[in-house]
Amino acid sequence: MKRGALIFVLIILITSFGSYSVWAEAGWTVFTEELPPYNFVQNGVVRGFSTDILLKLFQKNNIALKRKDIRVLPWARAYQMVQEIPGTILFSMARTAERENLFKWVGPILHSTSTLIARKDRKIRIENIADLARFKVGTVRESEPDQYLLRKGVSEQNLDRITSGYSNMKKLQAGRIDILAFDALSTRFFMEQKGLDPDRYEVVLTLTSRPLYYAFNKETDDKLIAVLNTTLQEMKKQDAEGRSLVSQIVKSYL
Repeated sequence: MKRGALIFVLIILITSFGSYSVWAEAGWTVFTEELPPYNFVQNGVVRGFSTDILLKLFQKNNIALKRKDIRVLPWARAYQMVQEIPGTILFSMARTAERENLFKWVGPILHSTSTLIARKDRKIRIENIADLARFKVGTVRESEPDQYLLRKGVSEQNLDRITSGYSNMKKLQAGRIDILAFDALSTRFFMEQKGLDPDRYEVVLTLTSRPLYYAFNKETDDKLIAVLNTTLQEMKKQDAEGRSLVSQIVKSYL
């Protein structure tokens, strides 16, 4: 190898090592919410396939992150904090045009389908968003369904915007709201966890289907974002039997 080429390679290696060293030593503050089976607390421990994938993603890049260091906060609070505080991460977040320039993104992890869910005995029929003017709809403040409904012109007077999806499920069960706007898979998972019968409820309208991501504060190094995205894609690659590391993690929860 020529001397010039050797020097160039050494510079690249040194630079890369320096970046990895900084990332590994950085103190990351990671937030999530109760959104099973993506992320949730079980026996005081944060679990879920988005949680496990993030831990494995960091481990593969020698970046320190322990499960006990992941903090569960109300979505709206964490959503604001990650916009303001460098070194912070929030998951699992739907990537939308409204949010695109607020964060840096690693993903997609999986897809989330947001739906409107009602009790079957209410026999509620929704043809379009305008029909919601006759109902009280429960949302999690600043969640993707919440932002979507507001963007589509649903009045705040028709929304019960609170901090917890599970609290809204209890309201739906008790008849204190007419409709729940929430992730379809998470709703069923919540109901089964809490002893509610999912067959007593139905989807009255599908709102969106979007990919979920890890959202990083905008000050995060672009090189790190690129490295993590590359690693995540490697984790999704299937072997000869059609299995990947990501699919095996997901399967352990479903």
